[in-house]
Amino acid sequence: MADSLTINIPDLGEVEEAEVIEICVEIGQKVESEDPIMVLETDKAAMEIPASVDGIVKNIKVSVGDKAKTGMPFVDIEVTQQEQPIEEASSDNKEIIDINKIENTKVISEEVKSITPNIPDLGEVEEAEVIEICVEIGQKVESEDPIMVLETDKAAMEIPASVDGIINAIKVSVGDMVKTGMPFVDIETIHQNKNIDEKIESHKLPDSIKDIEENKLAAKTETQINNRTTQPTNYQNSSIHSGPATRKLAREFGINLNEVKGSGPRGRILKEDLHSYVANKLNNNTQSGFQQTQPDVDYSKWGEVKIDKLSKFQKTASKNLHTSWINIPHVTQHDDADITSLLDLRKKLNKEHHLKVSPLAYIIKATVETLKLYPIMNTSLTADLLSIVQKSYFNIGIAVDTPDGLIVPNIKNTQEKSILEISDEVFKLAKLAKNRKLKVDQLKGATFTISSLSGIGGKYFTPIINPPEVGILGLSKTFDHLSMEDGQLKESKQMPVSLSYDHRVVNGAYAAKFISELSNQLNKIQFLEEVFHDT
Repeated sequence: MADSLTINIPDLGEVEEAEVIEICVEIGQKVESEDPIMVLETDKAAMEIPASVDGIVKNIKVSVGDKAKTGMPFVDIEVTQQEQPIEEASSDNKEIIDINKIENTKVISEEVKSITPNIPDLGEVEEAEVIEICVEIGQKVESEDPIMVLETDKAAMEIPASVDGIINAIKVSVGDMVKTGMPFVDIETIHQNKNIDEKIESHKLPDSIKDIEENKLAAKTETQINNRTTQPTNYQNSSIHSGPATRKLAREFGINLNEVKGSGPRGRILKEDLHSYVANKLNNNTQSGFQQTQPDVDYSKWGEVKIDKLSKFQKTASKNLHTSWINIPHVTQHDDADITSLLDLRKKLNKEHHLKVSPLAYIIKATVETLKLYPIMNTSLTADLLSIVQKSYFNIGIAVDTPDGLIVPNIKNTQEKSILEISDEVFKLAKLAKNRKLKVDQLKGATFTISSLSGIGGKYFTPIINPPEVGILGLSKTFDHLSMEDGQLKESKQMPVSLSYDHRVVNGAYAAKFISELSNQLNKIQFLEEVFHDT
């Protein structure tokens, strides 16, 4: 029996659409589940879209040059389901065999398919390391069960099965580096066939025949499981594998593709690989541009020393901070914010509601209100540095101190949340960060960041901007302050605030007004109390 299956474009991540640059199959061609059907190209990368099932190509719904979007159908594949023959029977069973030819009850009513999920969008991270495999061959899993754990320079994340079924093959091993779109597991799923002819019900097979068919189905499933392998897929290919657009760019650069190592699926050479190849060639032949340098000193001449290698996280943080510092003209505005009334309000509400809400939740809400009044601080420069992206949402990044260093998850759509909801989000994200359980989406999309040292100490510092944001607010430890007002001695609680901003986008006067308005928002006690209760 043959079924026609329409396959849709998988999730393209942050990209709204991609161009079809290559069709890899023809009508009538037989394909297997991992064979590429077409190649899509975005501004950042080219990617192969695989068949995902075995069968014969019946219809191709796109052409080279078309724009494809997530969820769009792109190919019809005829999936052929082989029927299991029934052992020869006596003439007394002829009617039974004829009926079985019409509909093989046990074999056809349960259709076994092998699904190959791919690595989901890793966001701004190009690759991640497999640090744990959570399943074994033959294990039954549900859609939300973790298959493996990936670790990037910023966080660890679980990758779920996405479907219910039985693990047939694991295509990666601990220590492998994986990328977005790479297949990592085969899962056998069983779908009930709802098109069985009703007349089967009136012609039940005898128990002896049913036992034969059930045994065949069980043996087939066991054989399929036993024939699987746990060896990781080899993504390297001795032949050159690249799309037309990449080949054209290689010709323009004068690059020999035999010298380029592909980073795409199965060793496919992408445009980014050509860029990296050219950059490496230039770096090897010139000493111009920014370079991270450090004097090579033999410190052991003066005493005993110990060498500790930087972790992957520390090396990435060093690179990112250096890149931010040399590319963004940082300016930092310092001030003191009077939070006496805010702390009194917090103490009162915590007592009334038997809660322990951090002052940071109030400060985050006040910061969002200030960003609404000074929206340039919530923008980003475009990649060509010629335009500014205005954002109508406020995703506030919170720098969390962990044993591995600072990790910055963000609270999505903070403008829609109450102070209690913000407080809960801060607690949840901090706990996930310290356990390295953050998901990729929780680390992406921040529009403005707050880094708080208020629980540690110090007074003023220069926080480094987290690109592509244009501002970051640093908070230091609150101190007692005495001042004279109308001839009277007044005691207050002052919080040092340090605002670093991208001087290409934000000018000094704008930043000074922003930080002054923030102090004003922190003293809008009635508003803060209302937002505390708002749900």
